[in-house]
Amino acid sequence: MMQFQYAAQCEGGATMSGVIEAPDEAEALNELTQMGLRQIQVDKAERPPIRRRIGADDFIFFNEQLASLADSGVCLDVGLRQLAKDIDSARLRRTISQMADDLERGLPLDQALTAHAAQLPGMYSRVVRAGVQSGQLGGTLLNLSNHLRLMSQTRRIIAQTVAYPAVVACVAFAIFCVVLWFVVPQFEQIFADFDTELPLLTQTLIAVSRELPTILTVVGCVVLAGIVLWAVTGRSSLGRSLRERLLLALPLLGRLYRDSVRARLLRAVAFSVNSGLPLPESLRLAADATGSRGAARDADRVATDVEAGRSAMEACRSTVLVPPMFGYVVQVSGDRDNVDHALTQLSQAYASRAVHSQSMIRAWLAPLSIITVGALIGILIVAMFLPLMHLIDSVS
Repeated sequence: MMQFQYAAQCEGGATMSGVIEAPDEAEALNELTQMGLRQIQVDKAERPPIRRRIGADDFIFFNEQLASLADSGVCLDVGLRQLAKDIDSARLRRTISQMADDLERGLPLDQALTAHAAQLPGMYSRVVRAGVQSGQLGGTLLNLSNHLRLMSQTRRIIAQTVAYPAVVACVAFAIFCVVLWFVVPQFEQIFADFDTELPLLTQTLIAVSRELPTILTVVGCVVLAGIVLWAVTGRSSLGRSLRERLLLALPLLGRLYRDSVRARLLRAVAFSVNSGLPLPESLRLAADATGSRGAARDADRVATDVEAGRSAMEACRSTVLVPPMFGYVVQVSGDRDNVDHALTQLSQAYASRAVHSQSMIRAWLAPLSIITVGALIGILIVAMFLPLMHLIDSVS
């Protein structure tokens, strides 16, 4: 992502300036225009300041406190200054104080957050804007915190689960390569001296041993290319969409991601509908608040179909992240005038499934990794000792 300096005018007449991250100048201008800014001037930052993002735990704490301030009715600029006094992180404390300064100058909250986009998670200002427009800022922010905690817990579970098998796998792989490089050639010479016919498994292992440098080079290049490709795709909208589709295609992680996004989406729609917004607008705002481009794409298509007169059930038949059950629940509960309650219950069901997926990852990943490592070592042992057993049988 590139950084751009901008100066613009708010709807109330106040001026604001700051730095925004975007793939290119056109995307930066589009982001600022969607915020309702006018007379925008955008220039590429010649020496963009180095600003590290706020840590996940600090951000969740800040987000939950901001939700509490929004629900309490306290002036946000005053509340943020008091909050800054209770923050240990100097970087977060400085950011909150700067936000309070922006609010005192008359900037809306979402625009004040945009000025610090380099330190906050992407799409955060849009989440805040969606909460303000729906009249449920506190609930939207708490919804976001629940999602972030779920994803943070998921990453922690995966890290804890993978740590031991990963270490074992790396050590086993190193031993495997050492055996292929030093030991297998010795066995190959022994087998050649006895002039015995080798099993296919042994022949394959010997061939791998001969080509080991080439194989390691190719594997290293593939891994490096994958890392570079993953980093590059995060710099464009198309790339992020492709990464999301790849994540959705993974067996357990894909289901976990899909269910967590659906839970957030449905809960946010329920908030918006409860505040009196029409269903299509509520759906678009909720999808924007998830930060998922796939959800935003599905939601816009469903909202457009509903506005055109189609039923919600028909509109949800070909969606991925907007669940088909959404259309059914809206159609059934709409007649009973309890759409928000029904959607809240449905969101809780998807949240429960996401928690179940976490448990499945914890239960299966470690044993599968250990079994895979054991299988590789077993193949190595069997391949080397099968010819020796055949020679022993021949001698006896």
